[in-house]
Amino acid sequence: MRPAVAALALILLASWALEPAEAAPKPSTVITVEQEIEMTAEIHERIRNSAPLVNDPVVLSFLYEIGDEIADVIGGPQPFIFRFFVIDDDELNAFTIGGGYVYLNRGVIAQAGDINELAGVLAHEIAHVRQRHIARRREGGGLTTLATLASMAAVIAGADPAVMVLAQGLNQSLQIQHTRRNESEADREGLGYLVKAGYDPLGMTRFFQRILAAHPHAGEGIPSYLFTHPALEERVAQAKVELRRTDAPRRLNRADERLLEIQERLAQLDARPAGGSGLRARVQFDRSRTDPLLEAAGSAARNGEIGRAHALLEQAQEAEPNDPRVALRRADLAERAGELETARDHLTRAWELDPRVPLTQYRLGRLHRKLGNRSRAVFFLEQAAANYRPGSRLRARAEFEIQRIEFPILDKVWWGNAPDGAESFVRGEPIHWQAELGSRYEGRGLTFHLEWHPPGGSPPHVQRIQAGRSRKVSAEFVPGAGAALGRWTLRVRVGDGVVDEREFWLGQARP
Repeated sequence: MRPAVAALALILLASWALEPAEAAPKPSTVITVEQEIEMTAEIHERIRNSAPLVNDPVVLSFLYEIGDEIADVIGGPQPFIFRFFVIDDDELNAFTIGGGYVYLNRGVIAQAGDINELAGVLAHEIAHVRQRHIARRREGGGLTTLATLASMAAVIAGADPAVMVLAQGLNQSLQIQHTRRNESEADREGLGYLVKAGYDPLGMTRFFQRILAAHPHAGEGIPSYLFTHPALEERVAQAKVELRRTDAPRRLNRADERLLEIQERLAQLDARPAGGSGLRARVQFDRSRTDPLLEAAGSAARNGEIGRAHALLEQAQEAEPNDPRVALRRADLAERAGELETARDHLTRAWELDPRVPLTQYRLGRLHRKLGNRSRAVFFLEQAAANYRPGSRLRARAEFEIQRIEFPILDKVWWGNAPDGAESFVRGEPIHWQAELGSRYEGRGLTFHLEWHPPGGSPPHVQRIQAGRSRKVSAEFVPGAGAALGRWTLRVRVGDGVVDEREFWLGQARP
């Protein structure tokens, strides 16, 4: 195992070892979801800057697809955006820092016997996140644990031997009973997720058995996955009992030939030439077949001949299926028509043809955000940010899009002059909209567009306001004598995203 990765794994271990015997947490000392999101975002940033991560978009997309499918069956409100990362290390290890961040070593993917085993590892870590096992420590220990992770993750690149020795010593005093409770809960919940998602729940236990077969004796060289997931023999037996108890359906074994392709792709990572741009050269296509059709389709669209533009682009795709530009143009037309799912499908095709184009990644991220797919949106936007030039406006835009998904732009919104809190106003008198920015957006100079929509579908009155250095932002609107009476809608946008939407009643002027 590489020093930085080993140090991080041992840091996580130390946090478990320091935990006292389990008891009901006190509400006043339990870290909040908001605190967990803030702190884990900082921890991940340090991990990303220090640990060797696999950044191949095809490998990561495959992992996200499985992880998202499992996370989608959890049910209930989802406070976290699940994000999945691969550490470039052959050791069998997986862990989470909470907050939705799940890390797998490439060894887990490389040695998984089938898709069900890989899904089992992800389901277990997702269950840890869902149950907030790191943040929900007794007597405020969650805050201490995350603070420790934040400070120690900052030095994992150096992997100070003293830190590693200390962590190893803490590991020797690991309090097994408490850890087993959390691990048992993660196993139980994870098995349920697998069944609901249609994966073979025994895939989780088969992977545990794979580890035991590879490392039958504890001691020197035992993989860190065994440190953080102790008593595997006992857990395999408990999992089988749990499956019998819940009468889980049989024959859920899922096959996915793409796993072998991903494993082969990972194996090629080490074979890349120094300074190479990736595993896959840019897609080859004959521009002469599509250039005239693309030009004609663009002209037709500008002239309002949308049907003809669609027909020309379909013809272009048939003439040269490997040209990603055609898929991008088709996505443009679909998005302008408000057909977001169709636009997503065309952009996905363009991405599959050439997965390393940051503009395609950026557009896919924004489109998934509009469709409410937060995890997938963050995945594509992170890919775009990584591929745009450091310090460029395009990278800054991609990073801002990620931030606005994770952290709301507005903390609080209210009417500044609503009588007794009622959302009703009278014609001819000012209406004050007021808001407070989230702390991460203070001083960013954001531009807000306020659309005051009258009843009946008439064109809205639009205002443009610029946020200053303060966290407070406000606007005033005075509906004139001819303003329509009835139910109005205020829609506030930043860029192409709606950050606030509210209704109010506009009545007759007071006598």
